[in-house]
Amino acid sequence: MRANLHADTSTHEERGQVPCSADVPAFDNVMALLREAQQSLQADPALACEYVGRALALLQQDEHSTKTSPGCLLRWQADRVADYISAHLDTPIRTAQLAALVGLSTSHFSHCFKNTFGSTPLLYIARCRIASARQIMLTTDTSLTDIALSHGFCDQSHFIRAFRRQLGVTPQAWRRLREAEH
Repeated sequence: MRANLHADTSTHEERGQVPCSADVPAFDNVMALLREAQQSLQADPALACEYVGRALALLQQDEHSTKTSPGCLLRWQADRVADYISAHLDTPIRTAQLAALVGLSTSHFSHCFKNTFGSTPLLYIARCRIASARQIMLTTDTSLTDIALSHGFCDQSHFIRAFRRQLGVTPQAWRRLREAEH
């Protein structure tokens, strides 16, 4: 039941992501090209060479964007981290987990994360949890306790404190205000 209660329909930009670099090809595209090259190596070596050349071109673009944007996560890293956070709002998320996800040390990741997203991982995760909880509060009659637990908060009071810190009002008052508007 927990995983079904949170909904994040925001884009990376709405989540507060600030892209640091130009369009960086996804890691998955390079992997797909290399798989195609491997499969066609025996049957058509020229085609395999073409696939490898395209993969190299993507990697060189990736390398160039790293040089032009020091201290930031690459787009694929930022996307992977943001997607992971969005999918795991109901569980504890550690900075070390996120760093391992993109192959960086915890301290380097934290620095790059702050430069990319404009806040620390902890604050970013809290913002995402509150945004998702607000969406649930607008669309369901789910209790605040259930919403709190389904969004990774220890209990309802932890949720209330985090909500008030971020929005300046309690979840109950926020919900009443939104209901009065409609």
